[in-house]
Amino acid sequence: MANPHVTMEVGQDGVAVLTLINPPVNALAIPIIAGLKEKFDEATRRNDVKAMVITGKGGRFSGGFDINVFQKVHATGDVSLVPDVSVELMVNTIEDCKKPVVAAVEGLALGGGLELAMGCHVRIAAPKTRLGLPELTLGVIPGFGGTPLFYVEIARIGLNTCFQVQL
Repeated sequence: MANPHVTMEVGQDGVAVLTLINPPVNALAIPIIAGLKEKFDEATRRNDVKAMVITGKGGRFSGGFDINVFQKVHATGDVSLVPDVSVELMVNTIEDCKKPVVAAVEGLALGGGLELAMGCHVRIAAPKTRLGLPELTLGVIPGFGGTPLFYVEIARIGLNTCFQVQL
């Protein structure tokens, strides 16, 4: 199994591409969240970076938060396993960023992955991309601010557009 991490490549055009790497679905494991924060902070500080793109490796943006963390906490009782850097904090950081941040979504963006994409200034999705908050089917409220982000997006693009996208 690959070591979960985030890479950053800066092109001559000043666009930093931050890539989530945690096969098979680029789950938002602790190293991914921490790596995203680290690379995002670096890109924000760099003068040669004019914009950022967040994407996932292997044709998948992100399948959401790595729920294996909860299983480990339950098994060990060690709550320190829960990350001190949250996707919600990252989303707030992204929203407040002065440089444009684009989510390049392909394959799937589920749960926390969709919330991460919705926190970006712009989202571009490939055809047949699957978007969703599957935790709702379990009666769980999205943990990273997805519900208010969803309503803000509906207000921004309009209800008719949402229905067209759904079809």
